Amino acid sequence: MKPLAGLCTMGCRLNHAEAARIAGALGEAGWRVESCSAPPAGAAAWLLHSCAVTAEAEKEALRRVRAAARAGVPLVAVCGCAASVVPEETWREAGATLVLSRRAPALPPPPPGASPERVFAHAADSAQRGASAAPAAFASVRAPVKIQDGCSFRCAYCIVPDARGAPASRSAQDVMREVRALAARGYREIVLTGVNAACWRDGARRLPDLVGEIAAIPDVARVRLGSVEPGTCERELAALAANSVGKVCGFLHLPLQSGSDFVLRAMRRHYSRAAYRAAAASVLETLPDVGLGTDVVTGFPGETEEDFRQTVALVRELPFSNLHVFPYSERPGTPAASMPNPVPMRERRERARFLAALGREKRAAFAARFAGRDVEVLVERVEKDGTASGWTGEYLRAEIPGRDPSDIGRLLRVRVSDVGGESGDSLFCIPRTASSGS
Repeated sequence: MKPLAGLCTMGCRLNHAEAARIAGALGEAGWRVESCSAPPAGAAAWLLHSCAVTAEAEKEALRRVRAAARAGVPLVAVCGCAASVVPEETWREAGATLVLSRRAPALPPPPPGASPERVFAHAADSAQRGASAAPAAFASVRAPVKIQDGCSFRCAYCIVPDARGAPASRSAQDVMREVRALAARGYREIVLTGVNAACWRDGARRLPDLVGEIAAIPDVARVRLGSVEPGTCERELAALAANSVGKVCGFLHLPLQSGSDFVLRAMRRHYSRAAYRAAAASVLETLPDVGLGTDVVTGFPGETEEDFRQTVALVRELPFSNLHVFPYSERPGTPAASMPNPVPMRERRERARFLAALGREKRAAFAARFAGRDVEVLVERVEKDGTASGWTGEYLRAEIPGRDPSDIGRLLRVRVSDVGGESGDSLFCIPRTASSGS
């Protein structure tokens, strides 16, 4: 029997895209892979694909490694961002037996007859670097595809440039080859991810060109975008979505971080409050019902009550449907970690709680717009009682009664009969007619 490896993934959508490639590479290398948070019973290896975006994420990664070591797993490995910024001796002290840092040279292919551990190490290392040709292994009909890595923006709070290096784009040919292969294997929605996906380039081709080419593949039901920096190509992407008859999802995530010009300058963001408002307005003009996501950090060093009020005012003004709120956390190794006038942690968290509640209100209000209207839902699962669930192009969760497991992977056009649920943002739908992919 093949040895069992547990794979634990922390952090962003890009990390999950990489983890799927790691799982595929380990599978080709002769391992059984189980996604998990803690080592499964009988595991011969446990691999953490780590996150380092905050100090808390780093602490959590070390905690999980210690727990895996205490569980007695023979091979405890760590890769990902934290593995590239935390010293190897720190991981060793926590109990890791294998540290795969992107800053270290790539591991050479193992010779014939190499130990399973060496085969494991090479497969995981080559996959996290994007060098493995093994097909990715995803758990649903939606497949995140990494198109870009690295960043040179150097925001004051961000460690990612140190963890992932300079910007690098995959070639359009390589991306299209992977997307076609995924579509042939039954994956219906392609989610394009990157550290700074809006900076993707291949010669004269830019992100909107790549999105258009992928949307033209007949077997791809939908293309969804991850985070796109404001002031880059959001207007063109909105136009693509508006003209794609649903193939490009009507959702854009434009990170805000703060609605205060003072805080934006301190963060070293590349836009002002007015420029962000203009970027969002350009999207809304083309796609009035767009799902608009954003990130906000509360309590950045020097943020006053007035700065926070400006952020709240801008969030109230714009029709956000997804609001991700984070209290600022000092990230050692970044300029912001030593900035003067830190905001007390209690105040950071109170501000975050206030904005999170506002975000829930705005998401419920956005969902309520669709009552009585038709939407398209990509079915991801069907419960035993026949209730199908999935996501609309606007990134709203939807439930449809009276369906069958054969509907998984189908894009269904349905009528929204009710909006509610525990958080007030679930769409309850009545089947209409099957759309593309049926």
